[in-house]
Amino acid sequence: MKYLNRILMFLRPKHISLSALQRFWLGACAVLCVWLLASCSLEPADDTPTDSKPTANADRLLILCEGLWGMNNASLSLLDHGVLTNHWFRQQNPGERLGDTANDILQVNDTLIAISVNWSNIVQYIRPDGTAIAATENIPNNRRMATDHRGYLYVTSYADHGYVAKIDLTTKLVVDTCHVGYEPEGIAYYDGRLYVANTGGYSTQTQDHGYEQTISVVDAQTMRELRRIDTGCKNLYGKVAQWREWLCINAAGDMYYTPPHTVVLNMASEEFRVFDFPSTYCCAAQGRFYCLGSAFSHLTGEYAFSTHTIALPSLSASEGLAGYAAADSVIAAMQSPYALYISPRSAHMYASDARAYATNGYVYEFSPTGTLLNRYLLRGVNPSTFVAL
Repeated sequence: MKYLNRILMFLRPKHISLSALQRFWLGACAVLCVWLLASCSLEPADDTPTDSKPTANADRLLILCEGLWGMNNASLSLLDHGVLTNHWFRQQNPGERLGDTANDILQVNDTLIAISVNWSNIVQYIRPDGTAIAATENIPNNRRMATDHRGYLYVTSYADHGYVAKIDLTTKLVVDTCHVGYEPEGIAYYDGRLYVANTGGYSTQTQDHGYEQTISVVDAQTMRELRRIDTGCKNLYGKVAQWREWLCINAAGDMYYTPPHTVVLNMASEEFRVFDFPSTYCCAAQGRFYCLGSAFSHLTGEYAFSTHTIALPSLSASEGLAGYAAADSVIAAMQSPYALYISPRSAHMYASDARAYATNGYVYEFSPTGTLLNRYLLRGVNPSTFVAL
């Protein structure tokens, strides 16, 4: 979805309302751009071998690859004790595809994993062995997920001016919804409440609207919005990271004159602090937020990458990735850093490189001291999310 968002940002920098015909041609042009990117990539051949060897650790990780919008090629790879299996979902479910543009993956419990598939408008459910068991349909333009660990899944959707869907995991049916801000993104559950980061910035069929800068607080039981927390930061875009009551939210800015920021919210007190760097791809581990920032500017046409660490609960921020600092130079040399994750079992850090956004990506594995251990070549496009089994 990221590469499509970038195309759309260039085509609609001032959030102009579009007619149905204009939207059709815009979508057609976006798909054509993706096809051209895929066919004209200057990347090395996808069959280039990687000199990776099995790693002695206890990690079993799923790697979700978004795929290309409109191409129905989202995929899952399994990294099991350092052994990579590509197209794992299709291997476990012969004849089936995961769908079109997967955005998020979440292990709900020991027996159930949920995957939001944005352009297919479904949430796909699989067992930890990869077998598909059900799907929740008709959640248009779904994005991110959270669970209360009490039998419900919550999914954000860009549709209908922005809402959150509540799914009963027993029946896999939507049982309630709640409207929030425009284009809601990251979502977290804490103490009976949902915290939803609103993005905004896209035109709808009926009106223009600018970027949002609020976090919606929703009662998870009644699915009613209680209030909105105004962060003062534009465009709360991307997946959020949670450590207990703390939430790390990326604020991408407007990519012109409003720079990106990071908002760290204490969900218990609903107080927050703003930092002057982005956390486009962030993860929580060991009482810290590890932030990999990707700041794009329309003025320069370039990306600026950065790494920072935020300690909890002191909220002291520092440049680099703390104990993983040795990985900084490797990440800085990547073409398009796209995800960051620290395993709760081995404390190994994993980072992905989407390269040209239209070719197979790489995943890099680092030791707890940041030493590069392996580089894996995926048979999947835009590796964006990890989850430990």
